[in-house]
Amino acid sequence: MKKYIFLLLLAAYCLTACQKDFLNKGPLDKFTDEVIWKDSNLVNLYVANIYSGIITEYDRAGDALTMSYTDEGEANRPYLNSQLVNFGQYNSATGVFSEVWTDNYTSIRKCNTLLEQLQSAPFSPSLQQRMRGEAYFLRALFYMDIYAHFGAFPIIEKALGLNDELAVPRATAKECVNFILKDLETAATLLPAKYSDPAQTGRATQGACYALKCRLLLNELDYPRAAAAAEQVMDLNQYKLFPDFKSMFQPGNDNNVEVIFDKQFGSLQSKQKHDLNDYEYPRNFTGFASGVNDPTQNIVDAFLMKDGKPWNESPYYNPEHPYDNRDPRLYSSVLYDGMLFRGEILDLQKGSAANPAERGTPTGYYLKKFLDTTYDLKNISNPNLNNAVIIRLGEIYLNYAECQLKMGNTEEARTYVNLIRVRAGMPTIAAGEMTWDKYERERTVELAFEGQRRADVRRWNKGPQIIGQPVYGMVITVVNGKRTYTRTKIEDRVFVAPKMYLFPIPIDVLNKYPAGKELKQNPEWD
Repeated sequence: MKKYIFLLLLAAYCLTACQKDFLNKGPLDKFTDEVIWKDSNLVNLYVANIYSGIITEYDRAGDALTMSYTDEGEANRPYLNSQLVNFGQYNSATGVFSEVWTDNYTSIRKCNTLLEQLQSAPFSPSLQQRMRGEAYFLRALFYMDIYAHFGAFPIIEKALGLNDELAVPRATAKECVNFILKDLETAATLLPAKYSDPAQTGRATQGACYALKCRLLLNELDYPRAAAAAEQVMDLNQYKLFPDFKSMFQPGNDNNVEVIFDKQFGSLQSKQKHDLNDYEYPRNFTGFASGVNDPTQNIVDAFLMKDGKPWNESPYYNPEHPYDNRDPRLYSSVLYDGMLFRGEILDLQKGSAANPAERGTPTGYYLKKFLDTTYDLKNISNPNLNNAVIIRLGEIYLNYAECQLKMGNTEEARTYVNLIRVRAGMPTIAAGEMTWDKYERERTVELAFEGQRRADVRRWNKGPQIIGQPVYGMVITVVNGKRTYTRTKIEDRVFVAPKMYLFPIPIDVLNKYPAGKELKQNPEWD
């Protein structure tokens, strides 16, 4: 009787759920499989639980963000894995990104279970179709994450039980890519371009399928098919560039017109949240050791001056005021010395309240791009609820431009790069002046810190030239009231190509395979 009453209450809640409540994890452990797979509300919670397993940059809060494994950032904690990677002091036993393998396979098993159970679930055809589409999309997303970090993976299409063979070998890279593409293409036939019910906001759509397909094919250097996938996204006419770059990631603009797919936070019942604001705000705002991942001078230098020229070529550059007259996206992405932020002028000289001698910023900068500028840092019970954007139209435009450049269609590429620059408030690139270097810089600053840098560097085969170079910071000194800014090398980094384009499969994963059926390690990581 108690279970029956609870089910009624739960069903009523689901029918009146707010916009983000479909991500509710819910107490599914209270019910048997027989109960769960006959109740659409409980299955909806099961699907929501799969969404909650998506690993985003926000979920890495308190650890090294992806930026700190590239030239974009430096983590100010010596014990974090990014430090081991940047110095080349890691191996299979270090367990770098082990959660990407283990957690994603946990989520993949849930997708497989959902697909199997839906075959006999007594639901309407439309609900069956949507849930199947979501399962295929999410499975593709989880496999894409594994592939981006480790390369080829064991393809598992069913929910393995205790008595099943667990030693599935790695497929070839081609087989893995084709499997992901098949899932995305299948999902696109089952999912809508848009949900009419606002309560479904955040679910997978056709556009999300095409967008991930575009990203995957671009990283595989398949420019014609990647361009075609980008066109599929654009032809849906569901997305536009959000007009204000600086507020695009603020919680008040969650689910804006540029977002193709994101991870939703804020379900009141599941309490799903993240801690990015707590860990990335400057220390003078938090009162504890925060600012874990800090932008480098390398990435700051990538932002052009307002005339479209690099800092070391523009007459607008003033070494006494190095942040004046810059690409407006710098002001939206990086916190720097002298910046007015939340009513305070940041003083980032070493030993200040914002940059203390211990666990301050080693680079002279803090991350700004994703910070909720309305977040109440003094209320410890205040959750971080701004959504994590996984893919947006700005990336699709840049993907399309890269494809066109590689295929020799320079003017077509220029058109889409200029769309990004106009939104940013930067001068357009004139006809006949589009170059690869200009494209690469544009992508670098537009997508800074969004988690795609390492994939970009791998695709361009520039690991030693970009990630393997020294990283720099800005040292601020004050003498007689005059501030001086000095570029200073923070550390030398190691990148041994091609070995370091992929991470070694964790030893704990390898040890689960029985003798004679060992999982093959990535090249040169044995």
